[in-house]
Amino acid sequence: MKLLSAIISGIMAVSSVSATAETDSRKEISTVINAVEYTILVNSDGKTAELKSVYLPHSYAEAEVPTEISGYTITAIGEKAYAGNFNVEKITIGKNIKSIGEKAFMSCNELTEVTFSKGITAIPDDCFFSCPKLETVKLPTSLKTIGDEAFYGCVALDMEIPSSVTAIGANALGMEAATHEEGSTVIHDFLIKGTTGSASEKYALENGIDFIDMKNFMAGDVNNDETTDSADASDVLAEYAKISTGIPAVFTKKQRIIGDLNGDEIVDSSDASEILAIYAKNSTGG
Repeated sequence: MKLLSAIISGIMAVSSVSATAETDSRKEISTVINAVEYTILVNSDGKTAELKSVYLPHSYAEAEVPTEISGYTITAIGEKAYAGNFNVEKITIGKNIKSIGEKAFMSCNELTEVTFSKGITAIPDDCFFSCPKLETVKLPTSLKTIGDEAFYGCVALDMEIPSSVTAIGANALGMEAATHEEGSTVIHDFLIKGTTGSASEKYALENGIDFIDMKNFMAGDVNNDETTDSADASDVLAEYAKISTGIPAVFTKKQRIIGDLNGDEIVDSSDASEILAIYAKNSTGG
């Protein structure tokens, strides 16, 4: 039910006005720049403003959060500001943005890539809720917290969480609505990339999600027995045979990374050979 309500909310977000906004005393300004409709709320300093809502024409596949509108520096993205912009594929959030409101990019159905500049310290609750095509998110090292369900339902997501993140909320990432029952379930073959001993590893362990430290893993150990040996080479060859004959692969994302020793993004016989070379070296004390 929550997923359905989120979609409906996303559809209504562009035209609706929240109770909070109705009581907001800040001056509201609406303008059109290059066919994009913006509404901003001017802060009391008379110099900065919050981006309240954005409507992007269907022709806009890429968008950059503006640094200035009507002479005011944009320092914040408001709640649901971009929600329901179904066609945008890439968004860049500049260094001038210091805060983002809840559900800011919810239900952006075609969104595939988001880039943050350094400055953002928190990704709030439901920020990218139900963005099913979101694959690449470049997080800044200034980031400290990721809120509840911030990336809920982002089934294609592939990103590395910086060690600066100290808190990750409930169902923040790697989770989606269960298909045949109430509640949530882990997204199939989801992988969290982070730093060993960090909040991201803790979150992964607590939720039963695969985790990898891209700078600290045992190359070739695809069966996760803490040694790289002939058994791993056999597993890699079996996987390669499946792929070569059109049989569905069985390796997880984590196994594919660990098994790809030559870095060509393919797990094949050459990787198995390198695994055997490592095994031989370790066996002889070389």
